[in-house]
Amino acid sequence: MPKLITHSWKNHKVSPDEPTIPDPVVMIKDDGHILIIADADTDADGSPDAKEIDATGQIETSLRRKKDGTGWQGEGDYVNARVIPYYVIPGNWKEVTGIDVKMGDLAKLSYKDRFVYAICADVGGDKYIGEASIAAIEALGGNPWGKGKKKIISGLDYGVTYEIVAGSASLNTTLNFETIQAYGRTLFG
Repeated sequence: MPKLITHSWKNHKVSPDEPTIPDPVVMIKDDGHILIIADADTDADGSPDAKEIDATGQIETSLRRKKDGTGWQGEGDYVNARVIPYYVIPGNWKEVTGIDVKMGDLAKLSYKDRFVYAICADVGGDKYIGEASIAAIEALGGNPWGKGKKKIISGLDYGVTYEIVAGSASLNTTLNFETIQAYGRTLFG
């Protein structure tokens, strides 16, 4: 029987067109997969120009290349939000759920009639849930950009499903968009 996780996480942005948007849903499915239904704010972290395109953008992501050769195995020291589909977990995730989602764990993100496989690459604040990279938002059919693609202005409304497989990180396999999609197809069958 699925287990519902109750916590006060909120969607980051409430659409003015939908003032009665539901709270995020977090549950553990019978197969052990984590299911989150929330919105998806756009995260620019890891992009070389993150500070210019996003008011809260950072050059760094939580998943990074380490001196000992572990961690991020793809191009660059951090995971580039423009080219790598990734999702973000809240900073208090393990404390609240008791489940350790590691950097690199794979998820299937779905919105309306589209889906993309993504890796966990960043940790956010404790109040909100539902955030994904520029590449993930675009793959799901969203347009996060203002005029001229100079600033991130939006994400996706409530209804994004994140199906996370805890313990699925394969950082020596998930190096770029294509290899993440191939690993996702294998993992999700």
